Amino acid sequence: MIKIDPAEFYADEVLTCPVAAAVQTFSGKWKPILLHMLCERQMHFAQIDRALPKASKKVLTEQLRELEADGLITRTPTDERRVRVIYALSATGEKLAPILVQLYVWQKSRENEALTEAA
Repeated sequence: MIKIDPAEFYADEVLTCPVAAAVQTFSGKWKPILLHMLCERQMHFAQIDRALPKASKKVLTEQLRELEADGLITRTPTDERRVRVIYALSATGEKLAPILVQLYVWQKSRENEALTEAA
């Protein structure tokens, strides 16, 4: 097991806690699903926009820019006549991908337990 600092070390400033700081980087209404989608494949902005019809273009743009600023995704303009932007996980984002998969599995397990208990 990995040795970690006691939580009390971070009581004065929450975001100095590595767990809190890590979760903060992908906290946001659409960030988790954006990362989930980009774990599967790179996407053009229009594909992302179509996949998330309830998200406004403004909010998607903001959240994609924040993920890029945090180093989790890359934004690559194409050389096509009609400029498109391709979003993909960065090397740092790819390191996060297995953790996101584990969060997915953990949540699905919790949902199944809740269904079992309700039955």
